Amino acid sequence: MGNYCGNCGQEAKELRRPFFRLSREAISSLFELDGRSFRTLFYLLTKPAHLSKEYFSGRRMQYTPPLRLFLVISVSFFLLVSFYTSIRSMEGILSANHEISGEEVSASTDDEEDPLAPTLAFVESINLPFFDEQTNTNLRRAMSAQAETNINSMIEDPSEFFRGYLEYITVFILLMIPLLALIQKLIYIRSGHFYVEHLVLTLHNHAFIISIVFVNSLIDLVNGSRIPIISSAFGYLGAAIYIWMWVYLFLSLKNYFQQGYGITLLKYLTTTILYGFTLGFGVTVFAGILFFLF
Repeated sequence: MGNYCGNCGQEAKELRRPFFRLSREAISSLFELDGRSFRTLFYLLTKPAHLSKEYFSGRRMQYTPPLRLFLVISVSFFLLVSFYTSIRSMEGILSANHEISGEEVSASTDDEEDPLAPTLAFVESINLPFFDEQTNTNLRRAMSAQAETNINSMIEDPSEFFRGYLEYITVFILLMIPLLALIQKLIYIRSGHFYVEHLVLTLHNHAFIISIVFVNSLIDLVNGSRIPIISSAFGYLGAAIYIWMWVYLFLSLKNYFQQGYGITLLKYLTTTILYGFTLGFGVTVFAGILFFLF
């Protein structure tokens, strides 16, 4: 029979093996911990637009697929964020015993100004024209109850509250990427490139951005050691990495679309501005939906 079944194509693999070995293979399958993944990560960080050009040149098997690359990097980053915020939460718990009296005093002043009042007033003003009155009433009740729960959670433990919303960030970015790729397509509408090309390039660039934030988060952890020489060196390194991020995004447009530096710079600035407005509006809408409905 060989390595694969001749009838259905299923891989002939014995599953009655030690649990540790099966777990290792499952993790390796998800994160693709092989030469291909490390090669992909290297080119992602060092050669702007290289992966996108290779993808549409037909050389795909030697690299991690764009969507999986983005998801793996996103999951890794938010695992790091979760670990970091957990440590900070533990530090907060340890120091909370020294601040109990101060919290009691602030609680009495908080009662004088109800933080719920503006939010509930905003909810009561909502009246969607495509819903009937009863549906609008039920919607306002649900939004008011959820907003009250979220505000109380935010007051009790802000770090835990915001950490709970981190899991939605990847979903938000994935929802925004097609729109951001469309903006890039409109900017380069006369370049002759298909929308899917802009989509893959945007996906690779966002995977790169998250990787940069991931690396700088690790650098911030080292800076937290407060060792003078190390903190100073890593501080400069973090700044250099962020500078490379902006240069990289410019070069990704230059290398992929093969236009002059002047026109690429103009389109880069235009795209960045439109990205900023679109992301700002998207964050506002997405955060509002989460806050009032989840």
